[in-house]
Amino acid sequence: MSDDIHALSGAYAVDAVDDVERVRFERHLAGCEACQTEVASLRAAAAELSALSELAPPPSLKAKVMADIRTVRPLPPLVGSPVEAEAPATIPVPAAADGVTARPTGSDPAGDERVTPMTSAPHAARAPRRTLWRGLVAAATALVLAVAGFTVWRTTNTDPNQTIAEQVLTAADATTVTHTLPGGAQAKVVRSDSLHKAVLVTKDMPAAPNGKVYQLWLQDPTGHMASAGLMPPGTDQVVVLDGDASKATGAGITVEPAGGSGQPTSAPVALFAFA
Repeated sequence: MSDDIHALSGAYAVDAVDDVERVRFERHLAGCEACQTEVASLRAAAAELSALSELAPPPSLKAKVMADIRTVRPLPPLVGSPVEAEAPATIPVPAAADGVTARPTGSDPAGDERVTPMTSAPHAARAPRRTLWRGLVAAATALVLAVAGFTVWRTTNTDPNQTIAEQVLTAADATTVTHTLPGGAQAKVVRSDSLHKAVLVTKDMPAAPNGKVYQLWLQDPTGHMASAGLMPPGTDQVVVLDGDASKATGAGITVEPAGGSGQPTSAPVALFAFA
């Protein structure tokens, strides 16, 4: 078990601790805000790894991972020398020159030539393996953070949808429909059939009336409007529309009661027809 309880945060986050370490660390975790934050961050990053299939990592990722591994907090040094760890469990008894087996100091005078095994050797031998395991866990944790940092935005200060939005906006098959709204506000919908997504980008969008929200819609080939989510407050927004945009023939924005509606209840603020 590691003497540095903080060093168990990475192993605990990926469920790589034994029962004793789990109890010990959870007791510590209840009162350590730093470890709580670190464990939550690692678990969130692991949970978001499903987004890896959405974006191929750059060639520089391997170098970044190897560099990040070097910054992982090291474990405390082992107690005892490596020589002890590699010592055999029993000491062989040498034969004397006259052919009589020599007894080492402390052997049984009654003739029992067995030598007491070194009880510390098995424990010491396990220590390098445990250290290697901890190193692998630390490396895996660094890899999770490096990859997740490239593919997902951290939830503490960014929109998780932003990764998808950037992919749609830069997709090779992206098509754009733009509208200028009354008052000079601009809104455009960018759609990628290959990604099955559409993104609304607004500039200088006026606030919705009191008690109202802007609701987004996708229109299917039959003319049915399906809700694609609500716009967050703010004049300049980048919003990923809910639903499969590759099957839609258009998109729209309406003003709806707070919380949204099942179907549009007002004239559209803007309609975007997909070619």
